[in-house]
Amino acid sequence: SNSNNGSEDVDAEMVVLPVSLTLVTGISSLRVALPDDLRPPEKRQVLLCALQDMAARYPAGLPQLDPVEDMGITQDKDLVQAVVTINELEQQLVKNPVFQAERDKERFALYAKKAALDERAAELRAQLKGTLLASFREESKQRMQVLRKLRHVGADGTVLLKGRAACEIDTTDELLATELMFNGCFHGLDKHQLLGLVSCLTQPDKSDEEVRLEKVLADPLKQLQDAALAIASISREAGLDIDEEQYLNSFRPSLMDVFYNWSKGKSFAEVAGMTDIFEGSIIRVARRLDELMQQLAHAAQVVGDETLAKRFMDSNETLRRGIMFSASLYL
Repeated sequence: SNSNNGSEDVDAEMVVLPVSLTLVTGISSLRVALPDDLRPPEKRQVLLCALQDMAARYPAGLPQLDPVEDMGITQDKDLVQAVVTINELEQQLVKNPVFQAERDKERFALYAKKAALDERAAELRAQLKGTLLASFREESKQRMQVLRKLRHVGADGTVLLKGRAACEIDTTDELLATELMFNGCFHGLDKHQLLGLVSCLTQPDKSDEEVRLEKVLADPLKQLQDAALAIASISREAGLDIDEEQYLNSFRPSLMDVFYNWSKGKSFAEVAGMTDIFEGSIIRVARRLDELMQQLAHAAQVVGDETLAKRFMDSNETLRRGIMFSASLYL
């Protein structure tokens, strides 16, 4: 029946359908006389009217068939007890706020709205996942193009010598570090200049003071900046979203002069006075610089350049001294 809570519905039509026994949740004590033949539409319509009238007279629900009261089954004590238990549980169920909420039209409408929103959210998450995956695939192709252009990988995806060196570096921008290693920039520096230049790769804090560099550091810094701009340009040509100026400024020479002079033997008080960056920040950069120098030395060994590896290790020895690497700053 298409009747809704017993209300009259002129469009309702009575239909005879087979129903599985498992779908029957209860049997009413009320009975309706069925016509001998339900195939004629008018016969089904008469039955529909009778059901609607009965539902209107019992708005709280049709009375259920009681095996004891209505059917007179009193000998089976287990059945009698089961009926009592069912009645008690049904009374408790009616008082349950969740049960009541399910029958509250306003609350049910809110729940239905929430269910629809949850379903829509799941659809959007699936779409987002697909979009992110597509974006990741596109970015992966672009980055692979950059690696080929910089000769980190071959045309067939094989990792080349520069790529093997880059794999050993994870404390700074490995593309720029390996570019400086392979373009000869590091080879032309003494151990003091080398330490000062590599400090730019640790991304130190920004200084408000104008950076004053020793003359011997100006040319290595220019080579670093040229290499960084070349990498940024190649990345942009490949389609990556990169700001060349922002990328270049991430390799600041704020502490270049500080570590150059520290490497040459000046005291911590002297080098700390060369910058407005806090002493604690200088020490933190020194610890990162130490780790980076070790990685660069290992990368040089991996590609078979023992001379450069030794130069990194000798340069790092000039860093690891004094208060910067003291076990406690209070000693």
